[in-house]
Amino acid sequence: MSIAMMLREGTADKHQETEKVPYLRAIFRGGLDPQTYTYQLESLLYVYQEMENLFREKKDNAILSKVYYPELFRTDAIKEDITFFQKKFGTKIRGKISKATEDYINHIKNVAATKPEMLVAQSYVRYLGDLSGGQAIKKVVAKTFQLEGNEGTAFYEFPQITDHMAFKGIYRQAMDTLPFDENGQAELLKEANITFDLNKNLFLELDADLKENIGMERYQTLLPAG
Repeated sequence: MSIAMMLREGTADKHQETEKVPYLRAIFRGGLDPQTYTYQLESLLYVYQEMENLFREKKDNAILSKVYYPELFRTDAIKEDITFFQKKFGTKIRGKISKATEDYINHIKNVAATKPEMLVAQSYVRYLGDLSGGQAIKKVVAKTFQLEGNEGTAFYEFPQITDHMAFKGIYRQAMDTLPFDENGQAELLKEANITFDLNKNLFLELDADLKENIGMERYQTLLPAG
């Protein structure tokens, strides 16, 4: 089995687990408010900044160099979206790193310091997610906040990638060339599943913010019956 297929099948359960977090379900039911979304962007900014800085530092690593695609980097796009929401909706940032975000960042730092090749798993989960499910979230965000064109959704835009499907194929092919033995592949899969958990914890943390910002009565209407 190829590395890309191994990761896809091996993270399927964690993927579904994350999708069931109430916060994500509320988003797809149009319940997201500008302030909570700004907090989400801020948390993601810290995560992507850390990951992308480390990728730049270690881009000559024999393994990381094979999946080093700066056109995927999201830091500047997230900053653009935060500025947009602050100006249009008057939202604020926390101004500090939240607990779930700190846990996520510390994990990335530890991985980079001990087994930098495992950053491949971080890249796989984040960027392929942005190119796939992230595109569905983009549509919901645009509809919820009645955004025009690409305003406020730069995070989901990849101007240097004209064909998302084709690029994902190129990325997966690159992953399949990585010289991981059986043990290395097992470690990679473990790291990918940990990344899903860290991402899920971000959403669980944001769920508390959503409840506070839209009120419990409104929040309850966004959850599926039963």
